[in-house]
Amino acid sequence: MNRIIYVIALTILISACSSKPKGPVHTPPSSVEAISSWETSGRVGIRTADDAVSGNFNWQKTPNTFSLKVVGPFGQGATTLTQNNNSLVTLSYDGKQVTGSSPAELLEQELGWGFPVEDVDYWIRGLISPHSNAEVKTDSATLRPQQITQNGWLITYTNFTEVDGLYLPQKMQVQNPPYRINLIINQWTVR
Repeated sequence: MNRIIYVIALTILISACSSKPKGPVHTPPSSVEAISSWETSGRVGIRTADDAVSGNFNWQKTPNTFSLKVVGPFGQGATTLTQNNNSLVTLSYDGKQVTGSSPAELLEQELGWGFPVEDVDYWIRGLISPHSNAEVKTDSATLRPQQITQNGWLITYTNFTEVDGLYLPQKMQVQNPPYRINLIINQWTVR
């Protein structure tokens, strides 16, 4: 009987050890401002003066790098914008690949889109960009932003979601006519 109890206890101990998480354990950031890296994905709708595009997006961001991929319906029309550790920016679209030092300049030069990627790093988290002055309207009950006006852009937040105790945008619109970008964020991972 003691042998059976010993085998059961050993089995439980071994199974408990095998379910231990692998890899580094990350402590959640203490505030939205403290988020240093993230991954987010969802749906995007982009309207310009000449075009309207919709699809899915995935954005991975670290302090020095990022990868933003937008894929049209049925996997068509993939556009990828990346920045590596050496600050080299690469834009890939329609079988073409170009490099430069500024994501906003590459988008303007290649696609005709005037889109402030550096500011969007902040806006997607519900923050103002520290690069210029901004006006913010907040919800009096939650103190979360409802609108940010910055550099001629109007950012409107319609829904937030809780991630590791922090509230991050789930639905937002970024516009500066003729540009309008709608984001519906399905997933956030923060570090």
